[in-house]
Amino acid sequence: MKKFTLKKLRYKFDRFMTKGTIPLIGLLFAVCLIVISIIGLFSSFSKVEGSFFYHIWESLLHTLDPGTISGTSTEDTLFIVMMTISTFFGLIFTSILIGIISTGFEEKLSNLRKGTSVVQEENHTVIIGFNDNIYTILSELVEANSNHKNMCVVVLGEQDKTEMEDAISAHIPDTRTTHIVCRSGSLHEFHSLERCNIENSRAVIINKYDDADVIKIILALTTYLKGKTLLHEDLSFTAVMQDSENIEAATIAGEGYAEIIFAKDAISRIIAHTCREHGLSEVMVELFQFDGDELYFEDVPSLVGKTFHETLSCFTDATVFGIYNKKTHTVKMNPPMDTVFTEDDQIVIMEEDDGSFHLSDNPTFDESLIFDAKKSTRTKRNNMLILGNSEKLPLVLAEFDNYVNKGTKVIIVDESPIDDFAIEFKNIEISTITCSLTHKTLEQLLTDEIDNILVTCDENEDAEHSDSKILQLLIFLRNIADKTGKEFAITTEMQKSDNQRLAAKARVDDFVIGSNLVNLMMTQIAENRNIKPLIEDLLDEDGSELYMKPAVNYVKPDVEVDFYTLTESAARKNEIFVGYKTTVDGLPHVVTNPHKSEKVTLSENDLVIVIAEDL
Repeated sequence: MKKFTLKKLRYKFDRFMTKGTIPLIGLLFAVCLIVISIIGLFSSFSKVEGSFFYHIWESLLHTLDPGTISGTSTEDTLFIVMMTISTFFGLIFTSILIGIISTGFEEKLSNLRKGTSVVQEENHTVIIGFNDNIYTILSELVEANSNHKNMCVVVLGEQDKTEMEDAISAHIPDTRTTHIVCRSGSLHEFHSLERCNIENSRAVIINKYDDADVIKIILALTTYLKGKTLLHEDLSFTAVMQDSENIEAATIAGEGYAEIIFAKDAISRIIAHTCREHGLSEVMVELFQFDGDELYFEDVPSLVGKTFHETLSCFTDATVFGIYNKKTHTVKMNPPMDTVFTEDDQIVIMEEDDGSFHLSDNPTFDESLIFDAKKSTRTKRNNMLILGNSEKLPLVLAEFDNYVNKGTKVIIVDESPIDDFAIEFKNIEISTITCSLTHKTLEQLLTDEIDNILVTCDENEDAEHSDSKILQLLIFLRNIADKTGKEFAITTEMQKSDNQRLAAKARVDDFVIGSNLVNLMMTQIAENRNIKPLIEDLLDEDGSELYMKPAVNYVKPDVEVDFYTLTESAARKNEIFVGYKTTVDGLPHVVTNPHKSEKVTLSENDLVIVIAEDL
């Protein structure tokens, strides 16, 4: 038998005191009951008439209401003493009770501020990781949810909950129909994931850009979900990897949940496409972001039995991109025109919001305006000057090499020596120059042979410092263009979207902000994981890609034409009409997904944007 000591009693009391508010209140009331019972017992021996329970009741009233003592009977000294003791005990009891409740309330508020409670939401999106990219992702989710009520996004970060909420409020003051909940904790521990109610979410976005951290979080997610019932069986984790060697490990760790984007490859392909066709970056941003028109998968029973060619003109305010088969879970962008739409198919369309499309009652086109040029009459040189070196440059050039004519010259200039590329190019001829990028040097480099300029960012430098150097180069380039009258297109890769506004005065043709585009793609895939193959197809040289081709290859120039006619003309070439590029007040103007009943007059210098297999 264990020996009872005062120290053990004190230890047990100390442990009890740490149990929380409710047990302490229970203990206080138990002590109160004992004290008023003892007082009532002694009071019953007084000369004041009444039963034992009457005296307990009097003791309780004096304990709860100190003012009751003014009405105490004075006929017996013992009764007065007992009621006075009861009143003083009541003052102590009330003070302790208020202190316990106040402390408990403060602890509860503190816990809420720390973000440690479990989120009681369903159909929400979870973002794991808090950094500067969070604002783009949240803005896109807010836009995507704008036509739905009571949507929720849960953010799990290692920062303080209040700090995250203040930062989000400063960047996104209006979240419209979406409420944002922040939770604090380790990003890969089970109790943190439980707080986010992952099993009842519809998508998870891993907002980390260190491959090791991403793989660790994916492992934690898949392990946490084992044995749990998912609200959505198609729950996915969307993540970005920086190194291609880590993609397989992340995919294996994901066990079918993970959708992995290879960031460098995606950004490199976008830069390459933008360099070959200026204005395509704007089209891609339009496709990937939720503000404006974006891609959706829609069930349209009235299309069953129609050929893909026929579906292209079935929508007045939407552009058809492809077909998704729900049975085989495959998506085909720009399939053969004679492909028949079945009951198992969904149509992939570019529209303002999901379900916002309108079907055409009687689509017609003007046969007399269609010009059936089989090949492009456009001649374009792509000789390029690249300013700065980048880890992505080999990937950019490898993709660029697939779309240009043989003998295309590429000159790379940087202040540090440039290593030889391990890739063999079939069409481009590369030369490198090591020198300082001063105004005088740029004047010498900008010969008449140069058509395009690519200004790259240095990922190893601080983002602000890297963008500042790029802004200086852009000022030099536009000054040279104004003085010499030389014409060249500039594509600029920057790290921060805030700096794009500063660069606008340099009249840059295209901006590519890699992290921003990757965040847009992540959000699109999180909303619909089936869209990933379509995005990959758009960026891949195999299959169909976005092209800009002369408008005169499709319709007669300088004649008003509607977009039903342009859609039909492109379809006869096994292409999909997406939009057009023209010039307004001397500046390039890109329009995508125009209303098909509207009309436009295109000149010989204007271009149409199409999805096609080749130029």
